Amino acid sequence: MRVKTALFSLVFLAAASAAFSIEAFKVTAVSVSVSEPEYRGFCPHKFTFTGRITVNRAGTVRYTWVRSDNIPRKTYTLVFQGAGSKTVTHTWELGSKAMGTYKDQWARIEILAPNPRISNTAKFDLTCLPQVQMVRKLYKVSGGVFAGGAHVDWLEGMQLRFKLMSGTRTLSTYTGTFSSIGSCFYTLVVFNAPGRYRVVVEPVHPTDPAKFHLCFNRVDPDRIWVNLTEEAPTVTNQNFSLRWSWRHLDMGQEAFESPCW
Repeated sequence: MRVKTALFSLVFLAAASAAFSIEAFKVTAVSVSVSEPEYRGFCPHKFTFTGRITVNRAGTVRYTWVRSDNIPRKTYTLVFQGAGSKTVTHTWELGSKAMGTYKDQWARIEILAPNPRISNTAKFDLTCLPQVQMVRKLYKVSGGVFAGGAHVDWLEGMQLRFKLMSGTRTLSTYTGTFSSIGSCFYTLVVFNAPGRYRVVVEPVHPTDPAKFHLCFNRVDPDRIWVNLTEEAPTVTNQNFSLRWSWRHLDMGQEAFESPCW
């Protein structure tokens, strides 16, 4: 009888030992990192926190985010199908359009279940710079090219290209078209760029060589200098005179050897 009792006790102890050797579900590690430990620029700015939670086996974790601004805490759940790690994220938008500094801000994860645990603290600094609105000030030159003499109506539809230049740089261009009375108008515009410029004119060649019966010889003057200032950003009536010639193709006259329009 004593032998049976002893044997039963041994079996019971072995089973109990095996049962208690199964480790309880728990969080074994938790950590947090922040997208930018330091930011200096326009605000508001959004920071992203990435957390990593590790468990020893299957189960459900309850956790919350804790921040230095003491926002009301929300409880989140994370289900694990087995041992391993999962990542969680949290965003925090901070700062205003005005200048301001937010030093030593932070966020971390607090595990509520199955076992209490607190992550490291992910810290960051934020410096907000004032947002200066750029005002686009317009500087403008306008005028025209005028042709005289007989048959100015032949110029109708011909085009000129106007350029506003500083040194070798072209800052603005405009393509104008002659009317039937021999006038072609232009407006050249630049933004936030006062200075001394020159206006030049060149012909825009038609696409059909068979129609090159008109010739752009030159404009007088060959260029116009203008000064655009903050006090006088607009200059008008910057006019040219066109010197031009033609061939009577319908009267048997030969066309120009090379197109000059």
